[in-house]
Amino acid sequence: MLAFADIIDANTLIVVNAMLSAVSAMVMFVVHLGNRQAAGLRSWALSNLCFAIGFALLLTYGVGKPYLDALSANLMIDLGAIVAYLAVLRFLSRPLRDLGLIAPSLALMLMETVLFVRDGVNMGEMVVLGVTARGIVTFGAGWMLLRHADANLRHAAMLSAAFHFLWVAMLAARACWWLFGGYNEVDWDPTTPAALIARILLTFVVTPSYLWMLTRRLDFELMRQAREDALTGVANRRAIWDQAPRALANAARSGKAVCLLMIDVDYFKSVNDRFGHAMGDQVLVGVASALSSQLRPDDMIARVGGEEFMVLLPDIATEDAMNLADRLRLAVEKSEFPLPGGDMLRCTVSIGMSQFISDNRNWETLVQDADGALYCAKNLGRNRVELAPPHEALVPA
Repeated sequence: MLAFADIIDANTLIVVNAMLSAVSAMVMFVVHLGNRQAAGLRSWALSNLCFAIGFALLLTYGVGKPYLDALSANLMIDLGAIVAYLAVLRFLSRPLRDLGLIAPSLALMLMETVLFVRDGVNMGEMVVLGVTARGIVTFGAGWMLLRHADANLRHAAMLSAAFHFLWVAMLAARACWWLFGGYNEVDWDPTTPAALIARILLTFVVTPSYLWMLTRRLDFELMRQAREDALTGVANRRAIWDQAPRALANAARSGKAVCLLMIDVDYFKSVNDRFGHAMGDQVLVGVASALSSQLRPDDMIARVGGEEFMVLLPDIATEDAMNLADRLRLAVEKSEFPLPGGDMLRCTVSIGMSQFISDNRNWETLVQDADGALYCAKNLGRNRVELAPPHEALVPA
């Protein structure tokens, strides 16, 4: 059985780091082949590849050109940390201004190279400059994960950020050791195994954490697509059908009213026939945007048919709902859609409204009443709002 001293031997830890980084790189590349749209996946794989090469070069120290191998190894590990930071930025879709953190790391790498060319090997300089270069971007990666990961990725991001900060702490301890006299006792450097162990833990945690976040993001995207209209970006029929019974149950308990608007774009078929379906799609997107801009935070809009929308209005009086419905109508009426040649297309909507008070109607009846009121609005000339009778469902004309 290996003694504990053998387990924490620096060369042993370097071998483990090289092998673990290589395996992580292969895993990331394989996952990338099956999911090329995953942001940052290839960069994360390249980062692990750089680490694997860097640690492998450290193992050649003392063979061939040891000093050059030491510089190359340090620069590859620094590069791996920078590429890992880029992977985090890509994964989180961070703006270009966050790339600025790379500049000091690159400057330190350049300084390390210049000093090596000028003075030859100086392990103190190489260690301090190298660990500072990789520490800056590693801290940045952890900070980005901690502060900017989506809520559904929070747990995995926090776990990954914690191990980024652990490696940064070990790198800082290593820099301090070499800055304040530890370099005089190269044969006994407790910060080296500590930093190598922290790097092993970071590599061991980051790969599954990233795959965990990737899985969570894909699951969230699938759920979003299942509840969102792909063209307009508003909710779809399934989403409002799921939400409505809860809104009505809350209203029944509180005694507050819920109103439903059924909205139809007037003469929409003629838009498709005259200007094509691409123009029709543009109109639907514009109508959805105009309607959404007038709604309250708790209101829900959904596209439930080709040119039909529903709006669920919780906790609202009849008069306020009618006023809101008229604002929706006017917002669409004022919208303009550019046509080839410089002309503008305008359209209108007809709106039918029904109301749920206490428990005198269920969701199906509410929908039928709003649909009936919509037919009345159409029959009365379009571009208007009609309210369903309070207790009797309307029969479409």
